[in-house]
Amino acid sequence: MIIFDQLRISDDGKLLYIDVHVNKSSDFDAITLDSITIQTSEQVSETDPLTPGSEYIYSSTITGDAKELHLCLKAATDFEKPFTSLSDMLLFVYVTCKGTPGVCTPCRLDEMTTLGVAFDESLYYQKVMQFTKELVSNCDVPDNFIDLILLWNGFKAAVETEHYIEAIDYYNKMFRGNTVRFSTLGCGCHG
Repeated sequence: MIIFDQLRISDDGKLLYIDVHVNKSSDFDAITLDSITIQTSEQVSETDPLTPGSEYIYSSTITGDAKELHLCLKAATDFEKPFTSLSDMLLFVYVTCKGTPGVCTPCRLDEMTTLGVAFDESLYYQKVMQFTKELVSNCDVPDNFIDLILLWNGFKAAVETEHYIEAIDYYNKMFRGNTVRFSTLGCGCHG
C-alpha cells in the first residue's frame, strides 16, 4: 500500500531521509497515512518483526488525510534520544495507514503496515574499497572479501524476502565485528 520513494541515511550519518506515498492505484483512494515508527535492530521483535513494538527511537502520528510524507530527521534533535550519528545503525521504518482498500486489491497489498529498512550504505562501500586495495596490492582475493560479498547478498535477499531477523544477523556479521544477535554460528563463508 505504501511506497518508499526514498529511505536513506546521509553520508555524514546526521540525517535520515524518508519519502513515502500511498500507492496511486484507485484501489487505494480511501487510504491515507496514519503513523510512522522507527526502531533500531535491537528494538525489533524477534517473534514479530513486521509489527512495530513498544520500544522505538521515533514515533509520530500523521494528521489529516495525507497521501504522502517527506521527512528529514536530524540525529541530534529529532529522535527520542539524541544521536551523534546514525551511521552505525540498522533502522526499521514502519509506516501505517488507515482506511479501507478496494475489494479487488491484490493479496499482500492490503496490509496496513509497510516496513522499510535503512542503513548507511557507505559502510559497505568502505569495506569493499579496503578489500579492493588489498586485492590490487598482492593480486590475491582475500577470504574476508568473499565473506563480505556472500554476506551482502544474503542481507539483500533477507530484506527483499522479509526475513528481517536473518537480515539483522547478516548486518551484524558484516558491520559489527561478527557479533550475531540470535545465532551462535561464526562466519567463514569462504569455506
